[in-house]
Amino acid sequence: MKEKQLTLSQLCKELSISYATGRNWLRLGKIIPTYSDSGVPQFSISYVTNLKKDLGACNNSSLKSRRNKKYKSGFGLYESYVSKSSPNIRAVSDIVNYIKDNEVEVTEDILLALLSDCAGKLIKDKYKGEKGARCQMNYIDGDKDCVAQISTAHPDLFCADYTYISTEDTLGLLYISLRSLKNRKEKGAYYTPTEVVNSLISNLFSGKDITSKEIIDPCCGTGNFILQLPETVKSENVYANDIDDISVKLARINYALKYDISDRDVVISHITQSDFLIDNGEKKYDIILGNPPWGSEVPYDDFVERALKNLKENGHLSFVLPESILGVKSHKKIREFMMSSCRPKYVEFLGEAFHGVQCPSIILHVELTKGSFTTKGLVVNDGGRVFTIDTDRDASADSLSIKMTDKEYALIQKLSDGKNKATLKGNALFGLGIVTGDNKRYISQVKTSDNEPVFKGADIEKYRYNAAENFISFTPEKFQQVAPEHIYRAKEKLLYKFISSDLAFAYDDKGTLSLNSCNILIPQIPGLSIKYVMAVLNSSAAQFVYSKLFGSVKVLRSHLEQIPIPIADDRKQKEIIAYVEKIIKAKKPQKEIEKTLDKKIAELYGLTGDEYQMIKASLK
Repeated sequence: MKEKQLTLSQLCKELSISYATGRNWLRLGKIIPTYSDSGVPQFSISYVTNLKKDLGACNNSSLKSRRNKKYKSGFGLYESYVSKSSPNIRAVSDIVNYIKDNEVEVTEDILLALLSDCAGKLIKDKYKGEKGARCQMNYIDGDKDCVAQISTAHPDLFCADYTYISTEDTLGLLYISLRSLKNRKEKGAYYTPTEVVNSLISNLFSGKDITSKEIIDPCCGTGNFILQLPETVKSENVYANDIDDISVKLARINYALKYDISDRDVVISHITQSDFLIDNGEKKYDIILGNPPWGSEVPYDDFVERALKNLKENGHLSFVLPESILGVKSHKKIREFMMSSCRPKYVEFLGEAFHGVQCPSIILHVELTKGSFTTKGLVVNDGGRVFTIDTDRDASADSLSIKMTDKEYALIQKLSDGKNKATLKGNALFGLGIVTGDNKRYISQVKTSDNEPVFKGADIEKYRYNAAENFISFTPEKFQQVAPEHIYRAKEKLLYKFISSDLAFAYDDKGTLSLNSCNILIPQIPGLSIKYVMAVLNSSAAQFVYSKLFGSVKVLRSHLEQIPIPIADDRKQKEIIAYVEKIIKAKKPQKEIEKTLDKKIAELYGLTGDEYQMIKASLK
């Protein structure tokens, strides 16, 4: 019986590659058909099966580099930017894969050619069969002779079919994916996923009469926020600008397509290549929205301040920003500025919402009132838990602590009331772990007579630590940063994880060294044992205060210094320490003992049963 044959398309599906890649492999002789049927290549099942095995083991040298690129370096596709069900993901993915497979250098000419091809196809798809001025909206200028040369050299790059979707930034998806392939550092330009844009838009425009409101996105990128604006927003009231010339060209196309504008001058006058911080002048708007650049040479604080100055009275600002703007010390000035002129309306905690970016972010919506600052009426969306603050809370520019309901806020006030409590501020020594400057040189995984154990943050758990797997020769003069040696060698000290959303303190009386992911605390509160203080810091009550007031993934000294620690007499301390020592001495985790100890700490804080359960529920 003749063995079943597969077409090239079927082979591509079996190997999980694009059809364009398969065609290229065939052209280069990297795959060989069993025979051709009327010029159509056919591949035997056994050939394809063996090819899959070779790819899995990387035995096929001609395809090995391709395999490594796909499975080690990823697609380069900004998948979270649009809906997972988008039909355009496959088109962009095929282009990205082809570029990787064939090691195509994405020059400016190739980039513009691909974007122009995409724009032209989107225009044609929207205006099927229509001719005339509407189809002359491609603002991407490229050398036509160069485009012809590129399409001749790489025809598969121009085979993609794009579907026009009115609320989808397909041009942005292609541009972002190609920018990452070019390894161009995007100066804080984190393109906002459509899901986040929709959340900002739905909150900002809910229940508002916006037909006559003037709106600007001062850092528009490729125009995703413009695409998501409600249909009731008139085109003549929409403005946007950016400093990136290609982004502006793409935003112009998106704007023209959304509003069916064929007048080039109108489009260019509304979507400009300019610097909002410098070029916007004194013009004021009813609504300013968007995602300012993060981590760039210009801090996002400057965008917030500039935007507030360009708002009309009772105007609204809604930005996607790093969560750190609410509490980190370096952003105190912008918090002071906001508190002097704004009323917060909505805050949504997004977590790590950006592809490949480890930075928790928020949507911050404020109204310019120039009246007294108040938290009353502020709506908070904390990971799906939505609540309204109904009280006028004591607010400080040191930290805007809003990640709590009114009941939780009242409980924080009770825990922090200062009665029979102390803090670590002025009552502790702190030490940073060692920064070697070159861990490969100074850190070993092998114990020798010349080195000693050194802890990392990953080694630390509540009350205890795992056996160190890293070793170091203590030569402080060679290290980039090091605490005084007496801090490391202290008779008793606490070690804690520096990068963690959960507090975890372990007891050390062996003078063990630690690296910078594991910092040091030596409590010196008069009359309080170090083991007692550790139990308090490891408790649910302390974690509750830390989470609600700071919510940082970095455990900072300034945060720890504000956690209230209940004063206990010797009898109560001895009772607590007895539990602690059982946990420390045990070889296995002691969950039941830890639960009992946690309740004992709650009693020292004066918590009722209901309040303790509220804390436990909140921490879940």
